[in-house]
Amino acid sequence: MAFHSAEPLSRQLTIVIGLTVVGFMAFGLALSFYRNVLFDQTLSDMRIQNRIMAEHNEDARRELEYLHSVQYKDKYAKENLGRIRPDEKVLIITPPATTPAYAEETTGAAREQREERFLEVLRQMPVVEHWQLYLFHPDKVDALRRGV
Repeated sequence: MAFHSAEPLSRQLTIVIGLTVVGFMAFGLALSFYRNVLFDQTLSDMRIQNRIMAEHNEDARRELEYLHSVQYKDKYAKENLGRIRPDEKVLIITPPATTPAYAEETTGAAREQREERFLEVLRQMPVVEHWQLYLFHPDKVDALRRGV
């Protein structure tokens, strides 16, 4: 017995072509949706950048207003040109000179005394603390050596 097709060939071809068209339309819809999502993301990024730029512009506008103000001109004249008003006094505040606590001694005797004090502190410590300092806190050993 010969195999007979239930439907004619033209009907099968029409169904295949129709499904292909529907598939392409679904693909186009998905692609359009994806492009809209990308556009929305780009738009939100642009809004954030615009907000940041507006803040920078506002800061620059405030700075420009300050540079044109009388207070800035007076400050500039005092600091750079040495101009002061007759009834004003100048007070110059400088940061205090800092010297390190462990300033280098120039004599060998002072270094030897400091090393001797350091060794005495180590002798008074238990051996377990020696190892803990040596293994886990080498920076504290140096600080102890400088601090004694």
